[in-house]
Parts: sequence; C-alpha cells; structure tokens
Amino acid sequence: MKRILVVGGVVLVLAVAGILWFVSSRLDSMVAQLIETHGSQATGTAVRVGSVSIDVTGGRGTIRGLRVANPKGYSRGDAFELGEITLGIDLGSIQSSPIVIDELTVSAPKASYEVDAKGRSNFDAIKANLDRGAGAAPAEASGGESSPPRIAIKRFVFQEGSVSADFRAVDPKREKLEAELPPVRLQNVGGSKGGTPGELGKTIAGAFTRAVAKTVAANEAGRATEKAVGDKLGGEAGKAAGDLMKKIMD
Repeated sequence: MKRILVVGGVVLVLAVAGILWFVSSRLDSMVAQLIETHGSQATGTAVRVGSVSIDVTGGRGTIRGLRVANPKGYSRGDAFELGEITLGIDLGSIQSSPIVIDELTVSAPKASYEVDAKGRSNFDAIKANLDRGAGAAPAEASGGESSPPRIAIKRFVFQEGSVSADFRAVDPKREKLEAELPPVRLQNVGGSKGGTPGELGKTIAGAFTRAVAKTVAANEAGRATEKAVGDKLGGEAGKAAGDLMKKIMD
C-alpha cells in the first residue's frame, strides 16, 4: 500500500506545481498539458486530466479527473484517480519564495492496487519509474537550470478516499479488498521556508501511508478473526459466526 501513496503524493504535487507554474496566465489547457506530459514521464504510463480551471484574480485553481493508467501487464483500468483537487493561492506570494497555498483539498481519490502472478504490484512498477529519477519538478524534468519552486501549504485536506486491493493473481481464493480511507488533515506542510514538490510529495505520502495502513490493518484483522472463528466452530455454526463477523466489520 505504501507504493500507492508515494505515487499518489508525487503526482498530486506535480499537479499543484503545474498550476503554480502558469498561475499568471489563463491558459488552462497549457496547465493540463504540463501535468499530462511530466506526469507521464514521471510514472512511465499515461497520465490524463479531465479539466483544469484557474481563476487568476481570485487565486483559485481546480483540477478534475486526474488519472494515472496502469502500466503494461496489468488490467486496462486506472491505478490511481484524484477526483478533484482544489487550492487557494496567496497571490501576494507568487513572486516570492516560498509560494504559499492557503488550502489544498483532494476529494474522492481512488487507488486500485493490483498484484500480478509474480507478486509484483502495479504500484511497484510505477514507483520503479519514479525511483529512476522521473517525477522531478517541471524545470528539472525539462533539463532547465532553474531551481524548482518552493511551496508551503498552510492546510492540506484529503477526504472521501477509497482503496481497493486485488491479490487474486497470486491467491485466487482471496476476496478483493474494498475500503474507505479516513480523512487526513495536515498543517503547515513545508514549514516557513517551504519545500520542493518532491519534498512535499513525500510528506503527503507519509500521511496517506498511515491512513491506508490503519484501514487495511483493520480490514485484515477482521478477516483473520472471521476465519479463526469459522475454523474453530465449523459447519453451519462457523458459517453463522462468519456472517455475523462480516456484518460487524461492515
């Protein structure tokens, strides 16, 4: 699950950096193109954006439908989707360092973790591309000499998230995990000096990791308890106990 969050954190910050990079213009399509181009280079798979809307005078930005496709060898669906990203920018900080984001909210993100027959996940494959040096800020990715922008996020909110995990390629009897993620709220990400997109991505990914770990642990503990009760009682009694445990976990 940690792979999901590292990838998601990097793609999220790339998206934010894309908005900041062109915040002085009204060229929404250029922001979308930047995210798709550098996102695809970073992940080694297709990154697509549904829409980008920037209100320059109001210092607001919205990205909808940012999707990261699965790499080759996995299902044709998406590995990750960030439903809607909204941010409010302190316009007075645009020409200074760090650029200050008053609030960044990610709503309805969906992660689909998939393992192949060799036990390698789709996020292992994507993360390997990031580890090879992809995922840099726009200036870095294009070979420019300028430093990546430093960004400070006053408030970060991650809400209404969900995760699914499919291990059936290695364990056909194992049910697919479907779980909701608890909200994540962070304050002053990057501190007073701000951080690079990569640094902020790691911080946000760490918060995601804790949320996912807690959720998966709770679900797996429930399954283990259900199996143990069923094995002990056996027969119809075991089935009844398992059904009861499943209702409790739901």
